Amino acid sequence: MDRRKSLKTLLGGAVGTALFTQVGCKEAGTDPVPASAGTELETKGYGLRTAWEAEREERINNSRFFSDFELETIGVLADIIVPAGEDHAKATDTGVVEFIEFMAKDQPDVYQTRLRGGLAWLNAETSQRYGGKAFIEATPEEQLAIVDDIAYELPESEAESNPLRTGIDFFDRLRFLVVTGFFTSRDGVEYLGYMGNQPNVWDGVPQDVLDAHGLQYDPELLPKYVDQERRTITAEWDEQGNLIT
Repeated sequence: MDRRKSLKTLLGGAVGTALFTQVGCKEAGTDPVPASAGTELETKGYGLRTAWEAEREERINNSRFFSDFELETIGVLADIIVPAGEDHAKATDTGVVEFIEFMAKDQPDVYQTRLRGGLAWLNAETSQRYGGKAFIEATPEEQLAIVDDIAYELPESEAESNPLRTGIDFFDRLRFLVVTGFFTSRDGVEYLGYMGNQPNVWDGVPQDVLDAHGLQYDPELLPKYVDQERRTITAEWDEQGNLIT
């Protein structure tokens, strides 16, 4: 598979859809937002956190799920999925492994069993193919051979009986996390060229667009509504809703 050419396609397609279909953040068996959560605010991290949110985030960050061996395996897979390119860093240089560790702790019911079970399957498959090796002990060529076998969805007629079914499901889940982690990192956002909301000066619809549609601004209204000398003035209205500034 071409691992460098289709990163943006991955984001715009499967990943973009999955971002809106994943299970919301909650811990099994707990009230996701206690009634007292809004009484105190913290300002650490991104914006405001309630006291409950800050405590929960600190607890997650101070806990551990994956072993060093598992994290190293995830890192190797992550860099296969998003290798370094001329215009972007590889996955492990953008905090993707740490992101996956966080997600496994933040949504344990969604990720923990699937990811740990998938890693176990991957090492068993590698051991069977290559004389007892773990995945991280295999050569890059051997690793890619396994990844190529589990990187694509099976036809529906083969889905249930194919012995690679578990590996395919695992890799699909991991790929979603890797690409999501990469494209929500600072490096990933810069790679996309996403600028976000930027202050600018609006001079109205460009003249060539107006000409193409046979339209024009009313000469009397244009200086009133598109006046850059007044752009720093905050609009005010009277009690009847009439604009006075």
